[in-house]
Amino acid sequence: MKNIKALVIFAAVVLGALGAFAAPEVWADAEAAQAKSAQDAERVKIPSGYVVMGTDSSALKSQLGDKRTRPEWYMDETPQRKAVVKEFLIDSTEVTNERYKEPNPKHSYPENLKDHPVVNVTWEEADAFCKSAGGRLPTQAEWERAARGEDGRIYPWGNEFFAEYSIFMGTPGVDARLRVGSYSLEESASSLLGGTKSVGSREKGNSPFGIYDMAGNAWEWVDGWYDEDKNLRMLKGGSWLTPQASVRSAVRLGDDPNSRYNDYGFRCAYDSAPSSEGSEAGQ
Repeated sequence: MKNIKALVIFAAVVLGALGAFAAPEVWADAEAAQAKSAQDAERVKIPSGYVVMGTDSSALKSQLGDKRTRPEWYMDETPQRKAVVKEFLIDSTEVTNERYKEPNPKHSYPENLKDHPVVNVTWEEADAFCKSAGGRLPTQAEWERAARGEDGRIYPWGNEFFAEYSIFMGTPGVDARLRVGSYSLEESASSLLGGTKSVGSREKGNSPFGIYDMAGNAWEWVDGWYDEDKNLRMLKGGSWLTPQASVRSAVRLGDDPNSRYNDYGFRCAYDSAPSSEGSEAGQ
């Protein structure tokens, strides 16, 4: 998705201003009851199997949800292909502020955000954390298998979009103006940290394997390159800042590994057996 970060930010502001995503009259947010704390984070075993990666170019336009969203922004998802992924384990939730602070005592965040996904972490910081936990960042193929299962679904829960299943720019209380670039953590970080929600707060948005928040909340750094020649690492999953089109499981975002944004987070994967990798090189 070349230069897609700027395009997505622009689209988010424009679509938000045009009221593309109207909040429902009653938004049942069971966040407090369903949130997963750092202590509750589990490693879910994903069995060996196929994953349908990417999107068929003939189907892309129909998946975008709004005629103002251009298919060419997402052409890097094509062509659709299959990959074999060996058994591995993955965190059921994104790494939280509370969990990230354990090996990083200088990490600072408002107390009410302890169970929100840690954000403002670079690719290197995410990679180092996972390695310190005995794991690693998931590959693109592993991430999509955990999110999509074997049936190539558009979203973790299926092929039909339900706004209440994801945390994206259409979620009530999320304001796309809360980020237009990097920032330094300040006392007002409760707003500067943007529109993340407690991890695990969208139970109905789970993937086929019961993985939380693989559509929205925070973009997730993954292993491998988006474009090695341009020094771009890859992120998956969309965030609180992105429109509906960008929380689809096939979406790929490339950015500098030193980028630090308040919608960039991660989760860790773990080898179940030696050499547990996807069959596609670089995926």
